[in-house]
Amino acid sequence: MSAKRWKLSAVAVFSVIFVAGAGFAFTRSAAQVGGKGATPDSGFDVLRLPNSIAGDAHLADEKGFFAKYHIRVDWTGNLGHGPAGVVSVVAGQNDAAGSISTAMITARSSGAKVKIVAASSGSTKEAPLFRYIVKDGSPITGKPTDFIGKKVVANPATITWYPLVVYLKRAGVDYHKVQFVSLPSPLATEQALNQGEVDVLAASDSGPPGSKLLKEGGYRVLPGISDFEVLGIDHIGGWVMREDFIQAHPHVVRRFIAALAEADVWGNEHPTEAREIISRRMEVPAAYRKYQGVWRKAPPSALVDEASIRKWIAILEEFEQIPRGVVKPEDVFTNAYNPSVSSATGEATAVR
Repeated sequence: MSAKRWKLSAVAVFSVIFVAGAGFAFTRSAAQVGGKGATPDSGFDVLRLPNSIAGDAHLADEKGFFAKYHIRVDWTGNLGHGPAGVVSVVAGQNDAAGSISTAMITARSSGAKVKIVAASSGSTKEAPLFRYIVKDGSPITGKPTDFIGKKVVANPATITWYPLVVYLKRAGVDYHKVQFVSLPSPLATEQALNQGEVDVLAASDSGPPGSKLLKEGGYRVLPGISDFEVLGIDHIGGWVMREDFIQAHPHVVRRFIAALAEADVWGNEHPTEAREIISRRMEVPAAYRKYQGVWRKAPPSALVDEASIRKWIAILEEFEQIPRGVVKPEDVFTNAYNPSVSSATGEATAVR
Protein backbone atom coordinates (compact mmCIF):
# COMPACT_ATOMS: atom_id res chain seq x y z
CA MET A 1 0.00 0.00 0.00
CA SER A 2 1.45 3.39 -0.96
CA ALA A 3 1.60 6.39 1.32
CA LYS A 4 -0.74 8.30 -0.97
CA ARG A 5 -3.51 5.77 -0.44
CA TRP A 6 -3.28 5.84 3.36
CA LYS A 7 -6.25 8.19 3.61
CA LEU A 8 -8.71 6.07 5.60
CA SER A 9 -8.68 5.73 9.35
CA ALA A 10 -6.41 3.03 10.68
CA VAL A 11 -9.42 1.08 11.93
CA ALA A 12 -11.05 1.07 8.50
CA VAL A 13 -7.86 0.04 6.73
CA PHE A 14 -7.08 -2.82 9.07
CA SER A 15 -10.72 -3.96 9.07
CA VAL A 16 -10.79 -4.15 5.28
CA ILE A 17 -7.52 -6.05 5.07
CA PHE A 18 -8.40 -8.45 7.86
CA VAL A 19 -11.82 -9.27 6.43
CA ALA A 20 -10.39 -9.73 2.95
CA GLY A 21 -7.66 -12.00 4.27
CA ALA A 22 -9.46 -13.64 7.20
CA GLY A 23 -7.92 -16.95 7.98
CA PHE A 24 -4.82 -16.11 5.93
CA ALA A 25 -2.34 -18.84 6.77
CA PHE A 26 1.39 -18.42 6.81
CA THR A 27 2.28 -20.56 3.81
CA ARG A 28 6.03 -20.17 3.36
CA SER A 29 7.80 -23.50 3.55
CA ALA A 30 10.04 -24.52 6.42
CA ALA A 31 12.94 -24.37 3.97
CA GLN A 32 12.42 -20.62 3.69
CA VAL A 33 11.78 -19.64 7.30
CA GLY A 34 12.54 -21.66 10.36
CA GLY A 35 14.35 -24.30 8.32
CA LYS A 36 17.71 -24.95 6.71
CA GLY A 37 19.27 -24.54 3.32
CA ALA A 38 16.99 -21.80 1.99
CA THR A 39 19.87 -19.56 1.00
CA PRO A 40 23.37 -19.85 -0.40
CA ASP A 41 24.43 -19.55 3.26
CA SER A 42 23.61 -23.05 4.46
CA GLY A 43 21.74 -23.05 7.76
CA PHE A 44 20.45 -19.49 7.49
CA ASP A 45 16.78 -18.58 7.96
CA VAL A 46 15.27 -15.90 5.73
CA LEU A 47 13.11 -13.08 7.08
CA ARG A 48 11.25 -10.64 4.84
CA LEU A 49 11.50 -7.07 6.16
CA PRO A 50 10.55 -3.69 4.64
CA ASN A 51 13.32 -1.10 4.36
CA SER A 52 11.26 1.56 6.14
CA ILE A 53 11.26 2.19 9.92
CA ALA A 54 14.04 -0.38 10.17
CA GLY A 55 17.10 1.45 11.49
CA ASP A 56 18.20 -1.19 13.99
CA ALA A 57 17.58 -3.97 11.46
CA HIS A 58 19.81 -2.20 8.94
CA LEU A 59 22.52 -2.01 11.59
CA ALA A 60 22.04 -5.68 12.48
CA ASP A 61 22.42 -6.58 8.82
CA GLU A 62 25.38 -4.29 8.11
CA LYS A 63 27.37 -5.17 11.24
CA GLY A 64 26.81 -8.91 10.98
CA PHE A 65 24.50 -9.45 13.95
CA PHE A 66 21.87 -11.17 11.79
CA ALA A 67 24.57 -13.40 10.33
CA LYS A 68 25.80 -14.18 13.84
CA TYR A 69 22.35 -15.57 14.62
CA HIS A 70 22.00 -17.34 11.26
CA ILE A 71 19.45 -14.98 9.77
CA ARG A 72 19.45 -13.50 6.29
CA VAL A 73 17.11 -10.62 5.42
CA ASP A 74 15.10 -10.39 2.22
CA TRP A 75 14.57 -6.61 1.97
CA THR A 76 11.19 -6.11 0.31
CA GLY A 77 11.29 -2.37 -0.42
CA ASN A 78 10.15 0.95 1.00
CA LEU A 79 6.77 1.68 2.55
CA GLY A 80 5.22 5.06 3.22
CA HIS A 81 5.22 4.76 7.00
CA GLY A 82 4.96 2.35 9.90
CA PRO A 83 1.23 1.55 9.71
CA ALA A 84 1.73 0.41 6.12
CA GLY A 85 4.38 -1.98 7.44
CA VAL A 86 1.89 -3.49 9.89
CA VAL A 87 -0.58 -3.91 7.04
CA SER A 88 2.08 -5.78 5.08
CA VAL A 89 2.64 -8.17 7.99
CA VAL A 90 -1.09 -8.75 8.43
CA ALA A 91 -1.34 -9.51 4.69
CA GLY A 92 1.60 -11.91 4.83
CA GLN A 93 3.84 -9.80 2.61
CA ASN A 94 6.48 -9.36 5.32
CA ASP A 95 7.47 -11.46 8.32
CA ALA A 96 8.10 -8.45 10.57
CA ALA A 97 7.88 -4.67 10.35
CA GLY A 98 8.66 -1.66 12.50
CA SER A 99 5.98 0.87 13.36
CA ILE A 100 4.43 3.11 15.96
CA SER A 101 2.68 0.98 18.59
CA THR A 102 -0.77 2.43 17.81
CA ALA A 103 -0.84 0.81 14.37
CA MET A 104 -0.17 -2.58 15.94
CA ILE A 105 -2.82 -2.06 18.62
CA THR A 106 -5.38 -0.96 16.03
CA ALA A 107 -4.63 -3.99 13.89
CA ARG A 108 -5.16 -6.22 16.91
CA SER A 109 -8.50 -4.58 17.72
CA SER A 110 -9.63 -5.29 14.16
CA GLY A 111 -8.93 -9.00 14.60
CA ALA A 112 -5.42 -9.29 13.23
CA LYS A 113 -3.37 -11.75 15.26
CA VAL A 114 -0.17 -9.74 15.57
CA LYS A 115 2.10 -8.92 18.49
CA ILE A 116 4.92 -6.52 19.22
CA VAL A 117 8.01 -8.63 19.93
CA ALA A 118 10.73 -5.99 20.27
CA ALA A 119 11.02 -2.29 21.07
CA SER A 120 12.89 0.01 18.72
CA SER A 121 12.22 3.74 18.64
CA GLY A 122 12.07 5.73 21.85
CA SER A 123 11.55 9.32 22.93
CA THR A 124 12.70 11.60 25.75
CA LYS A 125 12.04 15.19 26.78
CA GLU A 126 15.55 16.16 25.66
CA ALA A 127 15.30 14.26 22.37
CA PRO A 128 11.65 13.82 21.38
CA LEU A 129 10.83 11.97 18.22
CA PHE A 130 8.68 14.75 16.71
CA ARG A 131 8.07 18.45 17.17
CA TYR A 132 5.98 21.01 15.30
CA ILE A 133 7.73 23.60 13.10
CA VAL A 134 6.52 26.90 11.64
CA LYS A 135 8.10 29.72 9.66
CA ASP A 136 9.56 32.67 11.52
CA GLY A 137 6.89 35.33 11.56
CA SER A 138 4.04 32.85 11.66
CA PRO A 139 1.18 34.00 13.92
CA ILE A 140 1.07 30.49 15.38
CA THR A 141 2.72 30.57 18.79
CA GLY A 142 1.58 27.19 20.06
CA LYS A 143 -1.70 28.16 21.73
CA PRO A 144 -4.32 25.49 21.02
CA THR A 145 -6.67 27.95 19.30
CA ASP A 146 -3.85 28.96 16.92
CA PHE A 147 -4.32 25.72 15.00
CA ILE A 148 -7.99 26.19 14.13
CA GLY A 149 -8.38 26.40 10.35
CA LYS A 150 -4.69 25.75 9.74
CA LYS A 151 -3.04 23.14 7.51
CA VAL A 152 -0.68 20.79 9.32
CA VAL A 153 1.59 18.33 7.55
CA ALA A 154 1.02 15.17 9.61
CA ASN A 155 -0.17 11.71 8.60
CA PRO A 156 -3.29 10.65 10.51
CA ALA A 157 -2.81 7.61 12.77
CA THR A 158 0.97 8.11 12.91
CA ILE A 159 3.24 9.59 15.57
CA THR A 160 3.21 12.90 13.68
CA TRP A 161 -0.54 13.20 14.32
CA TYR A 162 -1.24 11.96 17.85
CA PRO A 163 0.69 14.58 19.88
CA LEU A 164 -1.16 17.49 18.33
CA VAL A 165 -4.67 16.01 18.48
CA VAL A 166 -4.14 14.98 22.11
CA TYR A 167 -2.78 18.46 22.90
CA LEU A 168 -5.81 20.11 21.29
CA LYS A 169 -8.37 17.81 22.89
CA ARG A 170 -6.90 18.36 26.34
CA ALA A 171 -7.35 22.11 25.78
CA GLY A 172 -10.95 21.71 24.61
CA VAL A 173 -10.21 22.51 20.96
CA ASP A 174 -11.91 20.41 18.28
CA TYR A 175 -9.05 18.84 16.33
CA HIS A 176 -11.43 18.22 13.43
CA LYS A 177 -11.11 21.95 12.74
CA VAL A 178 -7.48 21.39 11.77
CA GLN A 179 -6.72 20.24 8.23
CA PHE A 180 -4.13 17.45 8.29
CA VAL A 181 -2.35 16.89 4.99
CA SER A 182 0.23 14.45 3.63
CA LEU A 183 2.96 15.41 1.17
CA PRO A 184 5.03 13.02 -0.97
CA SER A 185 8.59 14.08 -0.17
CA PRO A 186 10.82 16.30 2.01
CA LEU A 187 11.31 18.64 -0.94
CA ALA A 188 7.56 19.02 -1.49
CA THR A 189 7.14 19.66 2.23
CA GLU A 190 9.83 22.34 2.27
CA GLN A 191 8.30 24.08 -0.72
CA ALA A 192 4.77 23.96 0.66
CA LEU A 193 5.82 25.41 4.02
CA ASN A 194 8.04 28.06 2.45
CA GLN A 195 5.32 29.17 0.03
CA GLY A 196 2.64 29.32 2.70
CA GLU A 197 0.61 26.44 1.26
CA VAL A 198 0.73 24.76 4.69
CA ASP A 199 1.13 26.31 8.11
CA VAL A 200 2.75 23.73 10.37
CA LEU A 201 5.05 20.78 9.85
CA ALA A 202 5.25 17.80 12.21
CA ALA A 203 8.89 16.78 11.87
CA SER A 204 11.98 15.58 13.60
CA ASP A 205 14.79 18.01 14.34
CA SER A 206 17.26 15.15 13.85
CA GLY A 207 16.34 14.36 10.25
CA PRO A 208 15.14 16.16 7.10
CA PRO A 209 13.07 18.01 6.27
CA GLY A 210 12.77 19.28 9.85
CA SER A 211 16.49 19.32 10.64
CA LYS A 212 17.31 20.97 7.32
CA LEU A 213 14.79 23.76 7.80
CA LEU A 214 15.93 24.50 11.34
CA LYS A 215 19.62 24.43 10.47
CA GLU A 216 19.24 26.74 7.47
CA GLY A 217 17.18 29.22 9.50
CA GLY A 218 13.89 30.99 9.03
CA TYR A 219 11.92 28.38 10.96
CA ARG A 220 11.25 27.68 14.62
CA VAL A 221 9.92 24.93 16.87
CA LEU A 222 6.66 25.46 18.73
CA PRO A 223 7.40 25.06 22.45
CA GLY A 224 5.76 22.42 24.63
CA ILE A 225 4.17 20.29 21.90
CA SER A 226 6.66 17.51 21.28
CA ASP A 227 5.48 13.91 21.37
CA PHE A 228 7.14 13.28 24.74
CA GLU A 229 5.90 16.48 26.38
CA VAL A 230 2.30 15.81 25.33
CA LEU A 231 2.05 12.03 25.54
CA GLY A 232 4.67 11.20 28.15
CA ILE A 233 5.48 7.94 26.36
CA ASP A 234 9.08 6.84 26.00
CA HIS A 235 8.44 3.63 24.02
CA ILE A 236 7.06 4.88 20.71
CA GLY A 237 7.24 1.78 18.54
CA GLY A 238 8.79 -1.56 17.80
CA TRP A 239 8.69 -4.69 15.67
CA VAL A 240 5.50 -6.61 14.98
CA MET A 241 5.04 -10.22 13.86
CA ARG A 242 2.06 -12.47 13.17
CA GLU A 243 1.19 -14.88 15.95
CA ASP A 244 1.13 -17.87 13.62
CA PHE A 245 4.67 -17.03 12.51
CA ILE A 246 5.83 -16.66 16.13
CA GLN A 247 4.31 -20.00 17.09
CA ALA A 248 5.74 -21.77 14.05
CA HIS A 249 9.25 -20.32 14.35
CA PRO A 250 9.98 -19.39 18.00
CA HIS A 251 13.74 -19.94 17.67
CA VAL A 252 13.88 -17.63 14.65
CA VAL A 253 11.99 -14.96 16.60
CA ARG A 254 14.42 -15.25 19.53
CA ARG A 255 17.42 -14.90 17.24
CA PHE A 256 15.82 -11.98 15.41
CA ILE A 257 15.30 -10.12 18.70
CA ALA A 258 18.80 -10.98 19.91
CA ALA A 259 20.31 -9.51 16.74
CA LEU A 260 18.22 -6.35 17.04
CA ALA A 261 19.24 -5.90 20.68
CA GLU A 262 22.93 -6.19 19.79
CA ALA A 263 22.44 -3.71 16.97
CA ASP A 264 20.78 -1.28 19.40
CA VAL A 265 23.71 -1.56 21.80
CA TRP A 266 26.18 -1.02 18.96
CA GLY A 267 24.21 1.95 17.63
CA ASN A 268 24.08 3.53 21.08
CA GLU A 269 27.87 3.23 21.32
CA HIS A 270 28.58 4.41 17.75
CA PRO A 271 25.83 6.97 16.97
CA THR A 272 27.61 8.79 14.15
CA GLU A 273 28.55 5.65 12.27
CA ALA A 274 25.06 4.26 12.84
CA ARG A 275 23.58 7.35 11.25
CA GLU A 276 25.86 7.03 8.23
CA ILE A 277 24.98 3.36 7.72
CA ILE A 278 21.24 3.98 7.91
CA SER A 279 21.42 7.02 5.61
CA ARG A 280 23.31 5.02 3.01
CA ARG A 281 21.12 1.95 3.20
CA MET A 282 17.93 4.02 3.11
CA GLU A 283 19.36 5.87 0.09
CA VAL A 284 18.92 9.28 1.68
CA PRO A 285 19.85 11.79 -1.05
CA ALA A 286 23.36 13.16 -0.64
CA ALA A 287 22.00 16.71 -0.34
CA TYR A 288 20.10 15.67 2.79
CA ARG A 289 22.66 13.45 4.51
CA LYS A 290 24.47 16.33 6.17
CA TYR A 291 21.21 17.18 7.92
CA GLN A 292 20.75 13.73 9.38
CA GLY A 293 21.07 13.75 13.16
CA VAL A 294 22.96 11.12 15.06
CA TRP A 295 21.50 7.72 15.86
CA ARG A 296 18.69 7.96 18.40
CA LYS A 297 19.34 5.85 21.47
CA ALA A 298 17.29 2.66 21.51
CA PRO A 299 16.41 0.31 24.39
CA PRO A 300 19.56 -1.89 24.59
CA SER A 301 17.53 -4.96 25.55
CA ALA A 302 14.75 -4.38 22.95
CA LEU A 303 12.25 -5.13 25.73
CA VAL A 304 8.73 -3.81 25.15
CA ASP A 305 7.54 -1.43 27.88
CA GLU A 306 4.11 -2.43 29.22
CA ALA A 307 3.41 1.01 30.74
CA SER A 308 3.86 2.63 27.32
CA ILE A 309 1.53 0.10 25.71
CA ARG A 310 -1.13 0.85 28.33
CA LYS A 311 -0.87 4.57 27.58
CA TRP A 312 -1.21 3.97 23.84
CA ILE A 313 -4.30 1.83 24.37
CA ALA A 314 -5.86 4.55 26.53
CA ILE A 315 -5.22 7.17 23.82
CA LEU A 316 -6.78 5.01 21.12
CA GLU A 317 -9.82 4.35 23.31
CA GLU A 318 -10.17 8.04 24.09
CA PHE A 319 -10.20 8.95 20.40
CA GLU A 320 -12.61 6.08 19.64
CA GLN A 321 -10.15 4.40 17.29
CA ILE A 322 -10.63 1.14 19.16
CA PRO A 323 -13.58 0.05 21.36
CA ARG A 324 -13.00 0.36 25.08
CA GLY A 325 -11.90 -2.82 26.80
CA VAL A 326 -11.38 -4.81 23.62
CA VAL A 327 -7.56 -4.78 23.69
CA LYS A 328 -5.40 -5.53 26.72
CA PRO A 329 -1.62 -5.03 26.88
CA GLU A 330 -0.97 -8.78 26.99
CA ASP A 331 -2.88 -9.10 23.71
CA VAL A 332 -0.58 -6.64 22.00
CA PHE A 333 2.96 -7.53 22.98
CA THR A 334 5.20 -10.26 24.33
CA ASN A 335 8.66 -10.25 25.85
CA ALA A 336 8.67 -14.04 26.13
CA TYR A 337 11.07 -14.41 23.21
CA ASN A 338 13.51 -11.71 24.32
CA PRO A 339 16.82 -13.34 25.30
CA SER A 340 17.34 -10.83 28.11
CA VAL A 341 14.26 -12.10 29.92
CA SER A 342 15.06 -14.52 32.72
CA SER A 343 12.58 -17.38 32.64
CA ALA A 344 12.18 -20.20 35.13
CA THR A 345 11.38 -22.47 32.23
CA GLY A 346 14.31 -21.26 30.17
CA GLU A 347 11.92 -20.41 27.32
CA ALA A 348 13.47 -17.06 26.49
CA THR A 349 17.06 -17.62 27.46
CA ALA A 350 18.42 -19.63 24.54
CA VAL A 351 18.80 -17.86 21.20
CA ARG A 352 20.82 -20.35 19.19
